[in-house]
Amino acid sequence: MGSKPQQARSILSMARMLDAAEAIFAEGGDNALSVEAVITRAKTSVGNFYGRFGDRDGLLRAMHERFLLRLGGAAHVAVAAAGNEKTLAGAIEVFLSHVFTATQEYRNSARFFVLHRSADPNLRAQGIRANAVFASIFTTLVLSHREEIAHAHPETATDVAWRMMFAALAQQMMFDDQEVSGVPMTIPALVHEIACCLSVYLKAAPAKR
Repeated sequence: MGSKPQQARSILSMARMLDAAEAIFAEGGDNALSVEAVITRAKTSVGNFYGRFGDRDGLLRAMHERFLLRLGGAAHVAVAAAGNEKTLAGAIEVFLSHVFTATQEYRNSARFFVLHRSADPNLRAQGIRANAVFASIFTTLVLSHREEIAHAHPETATDVAWRMMFAALAQQMMFDDQEVSGVPMTIPALVHEIACCLSVYLKAAPAKR
């Protein structure tokens, strides 16, 4: 009976430290994200921090894992909502809308980990596994409308559509409108246009080479 309250306290303590780390990063960036700052902000002990994360790198891995879990949750919500759509175009737009909204919500974390993942093999491995899951979710959604896909190889076309969407999401995470084209655009408007592009590509028979 005593283990459950202890486990609950441990989970809450870890969550407080992760919350503190995210808040510190949002306010001051990477340079502000020190072990000492997290301990002070979370009102915890040095022993508790090191017992949970080991070091700063362990904290970053835990932050990254939680960030990916949040995006994964958003992707599952997105595909559930998109599954109610009767058309391919509608399904893609609903899916994109949910995913773009989540990307904006966690944009600070996304920028941080996109920059650090390339240098940290552990973060990169976590990201690769997560991207494969996200791609699978998107693929399953799109191929559920296989009858609308005119491409001779629907699986290939769906993979290319995912790559285009992934690129748009990465752009949205890393750059502001003025850095991309200088033309402001709302997320709903951008989502609609991207969804139209992907839908047209999937539904159009490719030209013979």
